[in-house]
Amino acid sequence: MNKYLFRYGFVKGKEIRYRILTTGSFKLSGPAGESSTPIDIEMIISQHIEDCDENKAIIKVCIEKATADCDIPKENMPEVGKSYIMETDSLGNCKWVDGKAGWQGAEHSLMRFPEEEIEIGDTWIQKVEEAAGSAPPFYNRYRLNGRDRKNPDLIIFSSEIYSGHPDKPQSRNLGKSNFTFNLADKWLQDSEVRIKHEYMFPVPQRPDILLKGRTVLNVDMERIL
Repeated sequence: MNKYLFRYGFVKGKEIRYRILTTGSFKLSGPAGESSTPIDIEMIISQHIEDCDENKAIIKVCIEKATADCDIPKENMPEVGKSYIMETDSLGNCKWVDGKAGWQGAEHSLMRFPEEEIEIGDTWIQKVEEAAGSAPPFYNRYRLNGRDRKNPDLIIFSSEIYSGHPDKPQSRNLGKSNFTFNLADKWLQDSEVRIKHEYMFPVPQRPDILLKGRTVLNVDMERIL
């Protein structure tokens, strides 16, 4: 069976644009009742490669458009026109230089490749940390599924998302995702992420009282011209 070595390709000055649709909700329940905050945001972002070599790139990510179909507080909306700097290597290991990502779910926008060659059916595990450090790290178990039947330049991957290392019995499955990688320009074509996460945490001033939180997050990203 054929083996493949996957790497992101960097060209200084190159720009890639995506439409990102984020939907879902945050629910909180406790002794006082239940509250729910919907999420329904559509964005257009651009990724501009400011500087690079073969192994690393500095990318300016700009929020070109952000609209919401529900009553979301302004402070929770992505800031239109603002740019964020992302540093990534050719495997997809990235960090936000100022420690803050441009939108919720940004940590799911770039899949990570293994260093070695892989073949169809192979899996590998990567640890992912949320940009601001406000949430614990999670783990992706990726799988190479194969080529797209209609376009052989497109390679399809899937992943399962876990709260801890997938091999540890206490780890919980949080969701799944799919990625399409374009071999022609060595960049992501599109992706979809589905997350459902339930958790308990104490009231700050009353640690004897526990609240139950539930997050549902769907992130669909498609490349546009």
